[in-house]
Amino acid sequence: MFGGWAAELLGLSAPRAHRDVDLLYPGDGFAVVDEFLGRDDVQEIAAKRFPHKRAFEVDGVMVELFLVQADGAGSFTDFWGVARHEWPADVFEVEADGLRVASATAVNGYRAGWDELQAKLQRG
Repeated sequence: MFGGWAAELLGLSAPRAHRDVDLLYPGDGFAVVDEFLGRDDVQEIAAKRFPHKRAFEVDGVMVELFLVQADGAGSFTDFWGVARHEWPADVFEVEADGLRVASATAVNGYRAGWDELQAKLQRG
């Protein structure tokens, strides 16, 4: 779990309405996810298909998966080969209310780096 739901579960933000569910997906790529998205009973959101992201809809709720890869430097998400977001070592080590949740360090770090990430993407 990541994004707004993770922030809420970790007590970093007050309860509020959510438009989607954000998940971090650890892996080398989306081969398994793409196989799942190819099923007839899954509604992929093609407009959100990127090298670092996939999205689909379940019962009217958008689910977004962010690819988290790993190399010798640690865990990261590569945004279009233009911007690399480094995840903290504890990104996948937290559980809240029985759910695996991105760590507070990961959630806060992503939020704190959002403007810089957007600036890098704008520069391309």
